[in-house]
Amino acid sequence: MKKIFKKMPTVIIMLSLVISISACTTNSDSQKKSTSFAEKNYAIDAKKIEQISLSAKGRTVEVIESTDKKIHIKYFENDKEFYEVHVTNKNELAMKLVTNKNWKDYVGLNTEKAHRIVQLAVPNGISSGIKIRTSKGNITLSDVNLDGAVEAITSNGMIEITDTKVNKHLKLETKNDDLVLSGVSAKNSIDATSSNGDIQVKKVAVEDALKLTTKNGDITGTIIGSYDAFSISSNASKGKNNLPENKKNGDTNLNVTTNNGDIHLELVE
Repeated sequence: MKKIFKKMPTVIIMLSLVISISACTTNSDSQKKSTSFAEKNYAIDAKKIEQISLSAKGRTVEVIESTDKKIHIKYFENDKEFYEVHVTNKNELAMKLVTNKNWKDYVGLNTEKAHRIVQLAVPNGISSGIKIRTSKGNITLSDVNLDGAVEAITSNGMIEITDTKVNKHLKLETKNDDLVLSGVSAKNSIDATSSNGDIQVKKVAVEDALKLTTKNGDITGTIIGSYDAFSISSNASKGKNNLPENKKNGDTNLNVTTNNGDIHLELVE
């Protein structure tokens, strides 16, 4: 009898371990199912929308040309991270990321980058305004022609715009990364701000005003237009500057400011 009782604690410990491992395995399997991403697609006639507003923390947002006259959104979601997508009574297409995570959901998980991309496709010449807000993700626009105003804001992510035309105001803001514009034109104005990152422009054109501002970064590149076409205001605190600090009598305003960085911009025809 004594031998039996001596063995009992060992048996109890073994049973406890088996139950614990089984529970962990079950929880792990359940967690994998709830965090498995599925591709989703949303489409709507562009004529029905006056404003597009997209808010998605921790996501990269890509804006491309639609192949038809509809707005298309491709994204990925699961039970823990999903999107609310709806059209308001003011004809605003609103999309917002919603998270339903607890601390366990952040342990040992490494989501593929492809699942953290939201792709927005819009028809060329779309009149809707576009507002994009994200963090820890990039914002890119490529090969699109937009009649509405565009606002793109991120942190800890790059903003990169290539071969894009905006007929109204283009406002860009990022922190802790670079801002790159290549082959971009705006009929009204461009306002680009970066903190702890560089601003690089290549053949950027504006009719009204171009404002470039950065802190702890350089501003470099080429701007389309003659020297006489611009009224220039520039300041490079703690850095070098190849532009005049104050030049008047131009139809287009060029305002360039950096703190703890250099300015080197060329005006090209």
